[in-house]
Amino acid sequence: MKKWLAAIFIILLVIVSATYFFIPSRISINSSISIETNPQGLKRVLFSKDWAKWWPGNTNLNKPGSLNQYSYKGYTYNINGIKISIINVQIGNGIVSASTALNIFPVKEHSVQLHWVGIVPVSNNPIKRIGIYFQSKKIQKDIDSLMQHMQSVFSKIENVYGINIYQEAVKDSILVSTSGTTDFYPSNEYIYNLLGQVRNYIRSQSASETGNPMLNIHTTDGINYLTRVAIPIDRRLPSIKNIEHKWMMGGGKILVAEVTGGPASINKALKQMENYIHDYGRTVPAIPFQSLVTDRLKVPDTTKWVTKIYYPVM
Repeated sequence: MKKWLAAIFIILLVIVSATYFFIPSRISINSSISIETNPQGLKRVLFSKDWAKWWPGNTNLNKPGSLNQYSYKGYTYNINGIKISIINVQIGNGIVSASTALNIFPVKEHSVQLHWVGIVPVSNNPIKRIGIYFQSKKIQKDIDSLMQHMQSVFSKIENVYGINIYQEAVKDSILVSTSGTTDFYPSNEYIYNLLGQVRNYIRSQSASETGNPMLNIHTTDGINYLTRVAIPIDRRLPSIKNIEHKWMMGGGKILVAEVTGGPASINKALKQMENYIHDYGRTVPAIPFQSLVTDRLKVPDTTKWVTKIYYPVM
């Protein structure tokens, strides 16, 4: 009997010793991945701390007292700090806790290297030590999965900028235009009144429209607005009074994005296109404009408006 007890004691001693020999006092987490996207664009998305749009797990943890928290496969991810190109994320489930950092390294204009590293402290209790070891391996696997998900999501332009931005050549290069100023944000009636003036002139010259009406609204003080409208046509017409001939270089480069929604959605998309232009170092030779796919007088519901935004670039 004593021999059996001695044998059991020796086995337990070996197991306990092994836990200290093979399981370090701190377990490292390390995961890396490359994403073909603009570094500044990706940093803007990740630094916003609003990960709900791409996070694959539970995003309903952002309640008072639990800001910037997300859940994934039983663990809570808490964003608790941002420094230059590093996002600090605390990961835990009440039993194990890992201090991690998501590092963003620009490789070139269109490529980013992500490194997610961290440390899991290990208990001196041999039983807890073994449990934390297996949980740390689970966290490592989950982070690898999250990194793969981020690669899939952020390799698409629309997930970085919120809209699908693409480049095409200028097609409708001959335009007729007019403008007006107001001390209020221009209404649909005002905009389409200006367009009506342009259309009357086009008809009087027996010319034909070749594309959707174009709109640009500009303000420097949020009080006074300059509204420019234009319509692409099939041939050049002379300028008269307040109707002017305009020309865009045919075949020139122009960025395009389609938006569904009203002025707020359109202005947000314009801002994102400006971010894109800045991120990729493009030059803007002319003002952007909205192409009014939907007749806004006939469709008063702004949620149904379809607008194409065009931004000339070099």
